[in-house]
Amino acid sequence: MVEDSSSVAVLDTAAGVWCDTKSVVTAPRTGRYSADAAGGDAAVELTRRCRHAAAAVGDLIFIYGGLRGGVLLDDLLVAEDLAAAETTTAASHAAAAAAVSNVLAGGLPGRYGFSDERTRQSIPEAVPDGAVMLGNPVAPPVNGDMYTDISTENAMVQGSRRMSKGVEYLVEAAAAEAEAISATLAAAKARQVNGEIELPDRDRGAEATPSGKQISSLIKPDSSVSNSSAPAGVRLHHRAVVVAAETGGALGGLVRQLSIDQFENEGRRVSYGTPESATAARKLLDRQMSINSVPKKVIAHLLKPRGWKPPVRRQFFLDCNEIADLCDSAERIFSSEPSVLQLRAPIKIFGDLHGQFGDLMRLFDEYGSPSTAGDIAYIDYLFLGDYVDRGQHSLETITLLLALKVEYPHNVHLIRGNHEAADINALFGFRIECIERMGERDGIWAWHRINRLFNWLPLAALIEKKIICMHGGIGRSINHVEQIENLQRPITMEAGSIVLMDLLWSDPTENDSVEGLRPNARGPGLVTFGPDRVMEFCNNNDLQLIVRAHECVMDGFERFAQGHLITLFSATNYCGTANNAGAILVLGRDLVVVPKLIHPLPPAISSPEASPERHIEDTWMQELNANRPPTPTRGRPQVANDRGSLAWI
Repeated sequence: MVEDSSSVAVLDTAAGVWCDTKSVVTAPRTGRYSADAAGGDAAVELTRRCRHAAAAVGDLIFIYGGLRGGVLLDDLLVAEDLAAAETTTAASHAAAAAAVSNVLAGGLPGRYGFSDERTRQSIPEAVPDGAVMLGNPVAPPVNGDMYTDISTENAMVQGSRRMSKGVEYLVEAAAAEAEAISATLAAAKARQVNGEIELPDRDRGAEATPSGKQISSLIKPDSSVSNSSAPAGVRLHHRAVVVAAETGGALGGLVRQLSIDQFENEGRRVSYGTPESATAARKLLDRQMSINSVPKKVIAHLLKPRGWKPPVRRQFFLDCNEIADLCDSAERIFSSEPSVLQLRAPIKIFGDLHGQFGDLMRLFDEYGSPSTAGDIAYIDYLFLGDYVDRGQHSLETITLLLALKVEYPHNVHLIRGNHEAADINALFGFRIECIERMGERDGIWAWHRINRLFNWLPLAALIEKKIICMHGGIGRSINHVEQIENLQRPITMEAGSIVLMDLLWSDPTENDSVEGLRPNARGPGLVTFGPDRVMEFCNNNDLQLIVRAHECVMDGFERFAQGHLITLFSATNYCGTANNAGAILVLGRDLVVVPKLIHPLPPAISSPEASPERHIEDTWMQELNANRPPTPTRGRPQVANDRGSLAWI
């Protein structure tokens, strides 16, 4: 036992009462665990719940255990008797040091606590003799503070340091494990041998006082507390904060501080297991980490408006796994979008590209590109379909647009064209390009995966509820925008209704003088629609303009129905024979539409495209376009019984 000025008592931390070794309450305080609640028998009630002891050593009180409500804690608490602290002299500190020596010699079983110097800085004027003032609970450093007050009273009073009779503050330290405490005691005993006894602070570093000075809690025999400063360096706190896993019950949400020496798994390392499983796991991890990098890789490789050159080698730079990752990311975005996009101005609108990636780069170079160095921050981009077929670089075109969609999902918008269908792009070049540039097995796989993505593309876009954009037209069946909105995706061309066929395949009649519905030279079952249909549709839906693509026009854009419909085509010199210009439409915030054009480039005299190797490699596309001539430029008559036309096919 601790002798002389020390004593032994029992603390009820829930009721805030002290009792002696015979369970007689010495500092009564009402509460739900008071003597009244125990039927008048305070000794029985307190003895039943409070079996942990406390020792007073000078002005410090060390409590082993306590209660939180009805839960018995295995904590080490520290309190301070402020009245005793006022009268403590150097001699009393020496006596306290001697008492600690008795503790080290085995006088008090249990654990060793840490003093809190903060409560010594300010003492209230009216503190009766014998009143016990407890230090405030602390948490690990927060926002640079050495300590953070987490006491229940402080939470209710918001920082108030009100002092009153009895126990006001409870210091709740962590459940320090026996191993860590034994190490602390051993260190203290070693220092005692050297002639000094140290009562370390909570994180064994110097503690900040309100004056800014660093105070070390070092007590020497026959001397007062030393005020020597000790610089604080980078250190690992000796306790970790743990929140109880239980969501309910007495321990629900309880925050504990545990010694870092307690964690049994600290020395264990997470491994992949066997070498075989390690290789597979690393590949899976690399695959998952690379998904987000594929769009950036594509953009970095392809988005070069001024510096892009056709590759000398036709081998495509992405493999089928990377294309799959890109399609997966884009498909998740398309599947979350409606069939009719709701867009706002300002916006740029692009017509058919048909694999002519060089024209896309020229348009980006002349009129701004979708990048942080370009104008993506203040204007959107809308593409009206037909990204593949006919041209030399369908893979570059579609992969860059998909990468831009993933990178800027709210600024780049794609809708479907009639060539975004497997049965069409299998005939007009895209399938052949995939095989020729990726190999037969990977090429066919990539072609199938991209076409599955095409089935998720939105079908139209409504800008400011005044302009509707689509690929083909309104045909004979589309009278209201809701008909397009009701088309459910994913949808294949074979499973589509007449609404989908009209939306992707129909054309305006030859000019404004031809009204009504006429057969379309593209094939049986397809129609052309006159200016009267355009005006009827606009009136039914309170629209002012229809923007569509689908037909090559000589100036890149062409008006119809007195300007209520515009045909837009962005690829120049279509199939190498049309000699047409390409255009985009720029719609400003004031809803003014500005066409912007690029003209065909003259054939390059010496370039990779004109080299003998390039000529041989490009033969397959030239032969395909010769065998299957494109639809004539709008305004030019269709050759009768053309066996290479889509109508004949």
